[in-house]
Amino acid sequence: MILARFEKILFFLTVLFLPTQLGKHFWPPFSYIYSLRVDYLSPTLYFWDLLTVALFMVWFFQKPKINRFALNLFLFFILTQAFSLVGASNVLAGAVRLEQYTLAGFLGVYLASMDFKNLSGKIFLPLVLSIVGESLIAVLQFIYGQTLGLWFLGERTFALTTPGIAKFDFYGNQFLRPYATFPHPNVLAAFVLIGVSILYQLLQKQRFVVLALIFGGITVFISMSRTAILTGAVAILPFIKKKWWVWIALGLLIISPVLFTRFWSLFNFDNLAFIRREELIGSAWLTFLRHPLTGVGLNNFIPAMADNLTAGPNRFLQPVHNIFLLALSETGLIGFLGFIVLIALPIFELLKLYAKRYTLYPILIIVFLGLFDHYFLTLPQGYRLLFLVWGLSLSFAKDK
Repeated sequence: MILARFEKILFFLTVLFLPTQLGKHFWPPFSYIYSLRVDYLSPTLYFWDLLTVALFMVWFFQKPKINRFALNLFLFFILTQAFSLVGASNVLAGAVRLEQYTLAGFLGVYLASMDFKNLSGKIFLPLVLSIVGESLIAVLQFIYGQTLGLWFLGERTFALTTPGIAKFDFYGNQFLRPYATFPHPNVLAAFVLIGVSILYQLLQKQRFVVLALIFGGITVFISMSRTAILTGAVAILPFIKKKWWVWIALGLLIISPVLFTRFWSLFNFDNLAFIRREELIGSAWLTFLRHPLTGVGLNNFIPAMADNLTAGPNRFLQPVHNIFLLALSETGLIGFLGFIVLIALPIFELLKLYAKRYTLYPILIIVFLGLFDHYFLTLPQGYRLLFLVWGLSLSFAKDK
């Protein structure tokens, strides 16, 4: 009984603190490139990691019924990713990523093993609080043009004048794109979008979903994440009631100058984003062709490509902005197969639920956003989100 209560508290905290990045970074030699610290390569102990390990241990001591299908699927994925490190130039960097995948995967297997009716009641409140809390932080950052000093949540310190910070230019006026407690505004927008989708598509407790939807909509807008804005607009269309169309049209008319400026900037002063992504895509494809079976090694894309990633005034040490190309280049056909199986099988399971295909929304959002960015495979909040949706999808499919 005591362990069950402790498990409930730990699960609440695990979901609540999922978007945070409070942690201790370590900087061994393999985490440097040309004397530059690279976060992607750094072993990091996050507060969230401790919560997840404690949750899994408390749950395991109660001798639960583990979802064997989910466990085997996850172990197959990990095995295929680890296989890519045979012959990799930076094996320890790959081990860092494997460790993070394992911790996030623990949460996924835990969720997949739970009875969905009980699970939905436990996850609803912390997820709502997490979305609303991150949204409030984002709005305040946008208003003040700087961070709020919430270091205990992992909020980094920066302002509108910080070099390289994400900004939005509106007819000569610059505004900070808020990060909240995330490493980039795009990841913040993805979390809010996927979180609201989970609440609406899987849990459907309307009163609080509306609250999260309002806060989340504002946050996605001020994040100025183009892909998230487009995805959110498309995802919400089938659920708009006729009586709302007038208000939505009026709202779109008001914000249309901002949206036009943001999207049109891709074709003029902000076209460096295109140039960098084109360069990374070319590098990723060439890397796959040279190492088709095992790739260059998990978490080895940046070290392998460091000599060539030179677009823009500074060296752009980033993974390719596509999770499928990233999987191909880093882990080859073997790792790519493991990743595709991990994603595809929950989709197939949900497709069997003909009357409940709306439950596909969260995982399809991940697939679409993953075509334009890399954070679901490279950043802690990204793969936490991936396995959160993965575990919930398998739990829902199992119970239905």
